[in-house]
Amino acid sequence: MEIAESTRSRILNAAIDMMETGGESSVRLSAIAEGLGIKEPSIYHHFTNRTELVNAAYVEWYWQCLKTEIPVEAMMVLVDSKEDYVRAVRKSMEWSYRPERHHARAIRVSVLGAAQRNPDLAIAINDINKKFLATIADAALYAQQKGWLRADLDPMATAYWLHGQIIGRAVAEMDPGHVDLAQWDKVSFEAVLGVLLAPDK
Repeated sequence: MEIAESTRSRILNAAIDMMETGGESSVRLSAIAEGLGIKEPSIYHHFTNRTELVNAAYVEWYWQCLKTEIPVEAMMVLVDSKEDYVRAVRKSMEWSYRPERHHARAIRVSVLGAAQRNPDLAIAINDINKKFLATIADAALYAQQKGWLRADLDPMATAYWLHGQIIGRAVAEMDPGHVDLAQWDKVSFEAVLGVLLAPDK
């Protein structure tokens, strides 16, 4: 089973590499088989057809880009006050906005764009978003219960909005030099904290 899974992962990674350099249309089963030193029918053992492979590659690609250094749950364990919470939110956003994360943001935008035209892919990406963003919604609910976050905001809607903030940076990054990204970050920090935080009593 481990060998089969390894072959499946290698096929997926080969498809992701092709998509990264040439887009979805560049995925060729014959080229994947040749590059991996396997027979093309071996690919069909793992994926019914090219469409299933491409969708699976998009899903894996998207999931890889969502991985974080510190899970939200672990971060919230260290939060004891509103000041800690503000620091944690800022630190999380600063990590997300790092220049080396640009590639991950761009991939997420690409996959979301592909999912808009592909109902099967949309279902898979929505499932990932629901799982990933549920942890952020749980953190928001915890902050609301502590009185740090506005109680009138829906936690899940808040999580999706925050996700949109991070992905939205890719728009400014598409035109380097036109938008001062440090200023973009400043506006984003101010907007997020200004909208979400409960007023001090």
